[in-house]
Amino acid sequence: MFSKHLLILDFPLHLQEPFQHLANLIECNLISCNASSASAELSTISAIENSTAILIHYLDNPLQKISYLSRDILKSNLHIAFCPSLNIELEVILIASGFHGAISVDESVVDQIQRIKKVEDGDIGFNDKAISKYILQKKRVPSSANRAKILAVTTKKEQQILSLILHGLTNEEVAKELNISVNTVKMHVQNIYKKTKIKNRGQLFAFAAG
Repeated sequence: MFSKHLLILDFPLHLQEPFQHLANLIECNLISCNASSASAELSTISAIENSTAILIHYLDNPLQKISYLSRDILKSNLHIAFCPSLNIELEVILIASGFHGAISVDESVVDQIQRIKKVEDGDIGFNDKAISKYILQKKRVPSSANRAKILAVTTKKEQQILSLILHGLTNEEVAKELNISVNTVKMHVQNIYKKTKIKNRGQLFAFAAG
């Protein structure tokens, strides 16, 4: 029994088997359910010590399905959209809706795993152009109130890393930009989360825009 759980929501039968193979590769327990029963599954998982969950939502008609999604379920855990196809505009909408990443049906297993791993590691699993476009559209510059809160509790290095993250850079890109290790970046990001009581990048962007 693995400590990580991969919940696939509303998946058609012909797509469930490939995900079982994928789950085995990344050492996750695969749970297939529908969106209405996800909360019960998550309650069971949360009772298991040191367990984590990633929810993958099958959205055959993303623009329509997004409007029916429960906002409460997107407030916790990690969420990835699984769509027949993706483009920059759709990814921007998915980011705004609260998803942490997106995968298209026609992506290779290797690419799908990379996206899931990216989300699991605290990054946003979207196309860089989509992230940049979302930030620019929302003019995601910290408000004076939240900027003061961040500056009050973070070090200069953390503020430097935060600035790069809010410009859409991944942990790997931040590490390269600052000539430090990815693990060092992750350590600083976790410190930022703890100091600001934020759980993930999605909440960080929301806080910065607040």
